[in-house]
Amino acid sequence: MTAYPEVKEQTDSISPTLWDRIRAMIEAAERGDPQKDGREQDSFLWEHSLQTASLALRICRAEGFDPAAPVLAALFHDAGKFTHGAYHEDEQPEEEISATLARKTLSELGLDEGLIRETADGILALYQQASPPGRVTDVIHDADFLAKAGHLGVAAFFQKSTLRGKNLRHALTRMLSRELTYAGVLPENMRTRTGRRMAVKKAAVTERFFKGLLEEWAEAGMGRFRITEKSWPCPEDPRKNLRIRMVLPEKCGECGGRITPRYSQEEGLKCTKLVAAISCGQCPARYEISFCLPEICP
Repeated sequence: MTAYPEVKEQTDSISPTLWDRIRAMIEAAERGDPQKDGREQDSFLWEHSLQTASLALRICRAEGFDPAAPVLAALFHDAGKFTHGAYHEDEQPEEEISATLARKTLSELGLDEGLIRETADGILALYQQASPPGRVTDVIHDADFLAKAGHLGVAAFFQKSTLRGKNLRHALTRMLSRELTYAGVLPENMRTRTGRRMAVKKAAVTERFFKGLLEEWAEAGMGRFRITEKSWPCPEDPRKNLRIRMVLPEKCGECGGRITPRYSQEEGLKCTKLVAAISCGQCPARYEISFCLPEICP
């Protein structure tokens, strides 16, 4: 049985060969990722693209939108992530590459120029602040964030960590601050009514799971983490503040000393990043937490 049959039915209605073309492109690119070292044959990126497209289709149906361009944009939105087998090669945003791949593929299939332009422009507007967001961008924006939350989002979180060769402790210390920060603002981050409704449930599931995981981690004698809330100036309007959730160990895992974070921000390829430099006052232990600040201001 084909996974996500409704998405395949939608793509087949546009072009009967479209599904196979996109899948082959994404799987080939991911196989070239050096981090996977050729060992993992199943495509995480194709699975994520299908889930995002499925959510985009659900949002479109609930909102009464034509799903053609949003579903296509969702399937292509990460197609440029592993250009030439390297993530963000030449510091080029993946959306630019994804939009180019979408135009090329859809043009080769002889699809309507208006649909091609709507799909590509929708992908580009995900990161180009000068481009006014439209219906396609709003739908795939919401679908992409929703795909990373809830039960499936939590599963994907650990799957990505494993694919990168990282263990559970690394995931908790380096990446959980981002997940809980995004979950805390997920409903407000949505651009569609349907997205906001779905986000309330998914955010609660995400927070409940990770907080329970930290409790079991402590009960197992693996160490204790604390979740602290930090107020940070919104990049788009410094007069407003964002609520950041930091997940930090109560003690240094190497010597039991006190952990101290130092916060700063830097401009990344596509966003303003919060950077937390974590250090121990009693030994050389050091590490860094870095993630894009939420794009919304309260």
